[in-house]
Amino acid sequence: MIRQMARKMARTMARKMARPGNEAGVIMIGTALDSPGGMTAVVRLYRDMGVFAAWNVRYLASYERPGMLTQMPVMAGALAAFVWLLLRGQVRLLHVHAAARGSFWRKSVFCALARRFGVPYVFHLHSGEFPVFYARECGPRAQRWVRRTLEGAHALVALTGQWQAALAQIAPGASITVLGNPVRVPALLPAMPVVSARQPPRLLFLGRLRDKKGVYDLVRAMPAILARHPGAVLTLAGDGDLDGTALLARALNVGHAVRLPGWVDGAAKDALLADATLLLLPSYFEGLPVCILEAMAEGIPVVASAVGGIPEVLDHGRCGVLHAAGDIDALAQAVLALLDDAMRDQARYTALRRAAHARALHVYSVQAVQAGIDALYGQALARGGDAGMVR
Repeated sequence: MIRQMARKMARTMARKMARPGNEAGVIMIGTALDSPGGMTAVVRLYRDMGVFAAWNVRYLASYERPGMLTQMPVMAGALAAFVWLLLRGQVRLLHVHAAARGSFWRKSVFCALARRFGVPYVFHLHSGEFPVFYARECGPRAQRWVRRTLEGAHALVALTGQWQAALAQIAPGASITVLGNPVRVPALLPAMPVVSARQPPRLLFLGRLRDKKGVYDLVRAMPAILARHPGAVLTLAGDGDLDGTALLARALNVGHAVRLPGWVDGAAKDALLADATLLLLPSYFEGLPVCILEAMAEGIPVVASAVGGIPEVLDHGRCGVLHAAGDIDALAQAVLALLDDAMRDQARYTALRRAAHARALHVYSVQAVQAGIDALYGQALARGGDAGMVR
């Protein structure tokens, strides 16, 4: 049954890609665009900000959702379409978006095919767990394949300078470039809801509800926060372990202050950001979280753990406040200190908001990232002896 589904999906995608007028261009591969997650949000913004149109990008989804009955035919269909395009000479550049584990292995197959056909590729790494995956979960042969894949890329994209250094330790022969995630940034600093005794703080988390994201630490920090701000509300917006999170909140007697709307996007997410006093992200692993950039763009102060690329982005005390991952007391104290500023020291609070907004505008705006993508694609195509796509 699985093989039949895979063959059907492969034939359908191959026929679609074979239609007249599909001239050579950039093939981009990642998770289905209607799937939740920060990596997909980045790709959707690439599409919306004009990258797909400017560079004739065709997107292939190699993954949609968990479950072998879904994964196998989706991957088979993407591979069939990619091979068909390669055979017809319709691939000038491959751009893969990857995380760790299964995401890496899937994308590495496409990269191997690109090498075989002499097509340059960009390996865009989004996972904050990749060093752990490489060092602890890959044996010697798997590590050699990881290095071969990364070092064979025209460009290995790191999200921050910190990740550039970390990836250089794994693949010293790779050509690593830093390209941040894009975010839409208002030209002017947006107004913030006033925090007062009559308007209690609204704390926001955006992401998957699981241990690695520090969600349970957030719930455990709520008793200390509510002791000083009894009207505070924590909204945990995301998919994942909603039942377990709700159970923990009730066990700690903070269930009345915890909201679990599930995964939100679009206008619903915009409304939560517009109403938020602080964004909280006490993760144990991160690359460059999109939710932090979205908060900075709106001038929302951020409290986050000092992991992955977060310290480079927030610059502790300037654009946000950092704490050690897993330190629940430090998390609570950081939140309380910023809430005190919001209510009593408006100058410090406003300075932090302005710095965060300015950094998002100058480094992570759509315009800034678009320029980086244009340069990356142009260099890859010119190096491959095909500069016809350079704008």
